[in-house]
Amino acid sequence: MTRSRIITTLTAVGLTALTLSALPGNAQASDAPIGPAANGKFYAYQGVNRGGGYCAWTGSDADWESCPTMLGGIRNQASSLQNSGYPGSFEDVDVFWGLHHTGAWYCLGNGRYLADLRNYRFGPNGGGHGDNETLNNNISSHNWSDHC
Repeated sequence: MTRSRIITTLTAVGLTALTLSALPGNAQASDAPIGPAANGKFYAYQGVNRGGGYCAWTGSDADWESCPTMLGGIRNQASSLQNSGYPGSFEDVDVFWGLHHTGAWYCLGNGRYLADLRNYRFGPNGGGHGDNETLNNNISSHNWSDHC
């Protein structure tokens, strides 16, 4: 092999390696993918994958029979959740099986999104009613918290 051919071959190999190293890797699926940018709100949607009607809150709500964005509320009707709260104190959201923050609970960390609540369950966390039940169509209240 001539010197120029060796240099050409090595250059091609080097460029190929450089190109492949610059390509993004495959992202791993996560149990709770990161949601949209923070806007200070917690969302509950009637359908999976943010489908259907929804409620959005900036504070806690002890009774999902009413909500600021949906007439009739969303109590026991939510199938996906999104926590778009601001990072810092009280950035996580506990959702509860019962009214007034009672019964079993599930903590949704800041920035997290659950696309299909059929895949998630309450507790067991000593909450009593609702332990081990699916989150899907089973949430009655929520509270901002600091402890996921």
